[in-house]
Amino acid sequence: MRLSLASLAAIAALTFATFAHAQDLPEGQGKALVQSACTQCHGIDVIVRQPRSREDWTDVVSRMVGNGAELSDEDYNQVIQYLATYLGPARQKAPASGK
Repeated sequence: MRLSLASLAAIAALTFATFAHAQDLPEGQGKALVQSACTQCHGIDVIVRQPRSREDWTDVVSRMVGNGAELSDEDYNQVIQYLATYLGPARQKAPASGK
């Protein structure tokens, strides 16, 4: 019984952590799909860590599909569109001024 309770607690903690990380994604069409598809194997922090170009996101998502991520063709395109739009290079913060 203790093992079951410990397992349940671990699952609850992981679910909460995933939900908390989901707050880090910008609002936009495709956010829910990215949350559900991409957090099957890793946290949102992995996604938002470094902005990428559309070409780079296409390579990353293609690699993830090759690793087992399940996306229909439509979902695949929507994930790339979301990532390129909201997590592209333009999202990078401008360097701080020298003042």
